[in-house]
Amino acid sequence: MKRAILAFLLLAVLILFTACAAPPRLVVANWKDYGSDLPWAVEAFEKKTGVKVVHQYFNSEEELLAMVREGGIGKIDVILPNLAYVQPALRDDLLQPLDLQSLSHIKEIYPELLDLPDLQKDGRPYCVPWMWGSTSLAYNTEKVSGPVDSWSLLWDPQMRGKVGFFDDAPTAIMTAALYLGEDPYDPPLDRVKEALLDLKKNVKLYWSSADDWLKAFHTGAITAGNLWSGLAGTQMAQGDPIAFVIPKEGSVGWLDCWAIVKGTAHEDLAYQWIDYMISTDFQVRWAKDPERSSPAPANRTAHEMLPQEVARRIQSDPEALGHLFMQRDIPPETLQRWIELWQEVKASP
Repeated sequence: MKRAILAFLLLAVLILFTACAAPPRLVVANWKDYGSDLPWAVEAFEKKTGVKVVHQYFNSEEELLAMVREGGIGKIDVILPNLAYVQPALRDDLLQPLDLQSLSHIKEIYPELLDLPDLQKDGRPYCVPWMWGSTSLAYNTEKVSGPVDSWSLLWDPQMRGKVGFFDDAPTAIMTAALYLGEDPYDPPLDRVKEALLDLKKNVKLYWSSADDWLKAFHTGAITAGNLWSGLAGTQMAQGDPIAFVIPKEGSVGWLDCWAIVKGTAHEDLAYQWIDYMISTDFQVRWAKDPERSSPAPANRTAHEMLPQEVARRIQSDPEALGHLFMQRDIPPETLQRWIELWQEVKASP
């Protein structure tokens, strides 16, 4: 009996010792193959902190919010929402306010990104900018005499049957509003619809993937359109005859940012993680990766350290920031109207 008790106590001590010896786990929710899960990045952070980084992946922003709502509180520590989904996350009380002074690299972030109202609630910050980009005007330089500085190129009658336009309701409506000189966040939908119907005469392809665009561009099916900045930069680096510009009317932009989930048991590690992700060292190394380079970094110092060819490839241009209208939270009823309008435009003869 005594031996059994002794064996039990020894087993309990062993289990306790093993549990104590196991490193803490920092659970990070992000898109797969999007920077934070690069082997060298994870290895460097784990070596520095002694923590075990575990990634949970999502396939849409809606899935990310559902993941946190439905069992993620207290289990997921850090997430990467797009700016357009920060306010929905705050309405669901999923995030905790941030002490930006705890981040040693915060002063390196572009102020125009850090001060975006949609990153805040009641004057308190909840997210830290990480990467940004745009969906802007692109055209074949062998077929269009440039330079071009206006969205009017896509509406030009000479572009009949030569335009590739991104198949996304918010992007389409915001772009048409900018072309018209209207507020892209609250445009007159009757004018926007008329403009999109007029544009349809020129549209050869409503594209939804990089493959769609590349095939149409390389076969000569399209000459111009609106395009993701990262894809445009990749084409430039590969020698394609393509120009990518932010028109004088402005363009649609996007921003991804880091946030700490409310109820995390690893707050200090979460801050260290965000500080590492926004650091100059990380953002420069990722941007220079020839196989899996980053979008444009939110770290201004990182941009300044990039070789010119790298900055051009990832479309890192600080001057563009002042001409971008970042995609942000759209009220559900407004979004539904936008989606219906876009479907009507595409379905029209």
